[in-house]
Amino acid sequence: MKAFGDAQHVNRSAVDNPGFHQSWFPVALACELESNAVLGVDFLGTRVVVYRGAMGKPVVQSAWCPHLGADLSIGELVNNQIRCAYHHWRFDEAGGCADIPTGDKIPPGARIFTYPTVEAWGLVWAFNGEKPLFDVPRIPGIEEGELAFEPHLRGIRTVPHWVPTSNGVDFQHLRTLHNLQTGAPDAIAVLDYSIEYCIETASYMQHGLITGTNVFAQHLRRGGADSFMLFAGAPIDQTRTRSFFVVGVRSHGGGERQSQSVSEKLQGLRSFVEKLLAEDEPILNTMRFKPGVMVASDRHLSRYFKYVSEFPKYAPPAG
Repeated sequence: MKAFGDAQHVNRSAVDNPGFHQSWFPVALACELESNAVLGVDFLGTRVVVYRGAMGKPVVQSAWCPHLGADLSIGELVNNQIRCAYHHWRFDEAGGCADIPTGDKIPPGARIFTYPTVEAWGLVWAFNGEKPLFDVPRIPGIEEGELAFEPHLRGIRTVPHWVPTSNGVDFQHLRTLHNLQTGAPDAIAVLDYSIEYCIETASYMQHGLITGTNVFAQHLRRGGADSFMLFAGAPIDQTRTRSFFVVGVRSHGGGERQSQSVSEKLQGLRSFVEKLLAEDEPILNTMRFKPGVMVASDRHLSRYFKYVSEFPKYAPPAG
């Protein structure tokens, strides 16, 4: 279990350790990375370039060329290396400069930062740090290969990335805002890099999982039907978040009739999720967030805010 320090330690830690949480953040939909596509994404107060490398695996790197600071996302892939549009310096998948057309000796500092990168749930994820502290987020109760799913970009929210994630343990707002008559767990398991809980009755089950500070995933069972969803955000900067969501149902394979059934279930689940998001967003996008006066019913929220305040941070290279 996570050990909690006192408030004075938490505040000092936040001041002494600037940057962003060391979490897995979604930077793009995997389908955006077509052959030779190069994306530029504002991320973590800086900018990154996203593309597929030689073996088809996604690569996320700092977008600023170390020569004069040109944006590498307006360059192109040459021999599976990102080439700067300005002077045609090329950088490999590890971030090292592979070629300078003038024939000059490559300086040791001619490197771009390469983020640990994984493709999962139809999203490209980058870890904010030199080495991941934990595995890429998962959806509880299912493996990716067992799921028929759809990833979607929701848009930009004007709130820090970890604030919407608090909805995963804000059981009051499910009743007051969304009019969902669900209960709250007696306890939540708070670990170093995740929070997990399960609520189960004869007719309802909710298995929730927060990973890092920006991902909430859950397995719902209502009326005997299972559904799966994942909500994730990536900080553009300290006040804006690019948000994504994934909806999924069990994939049974088979013929056209089963395929149509899965498609209808996905459409219904997406409508349900988009309704919830549409109810959340007017509040999230206008709030002046701060943990204020708390009551006993906020006990799980309070633990989440404590968890966030102590989460490790990393300041990515600004370029």
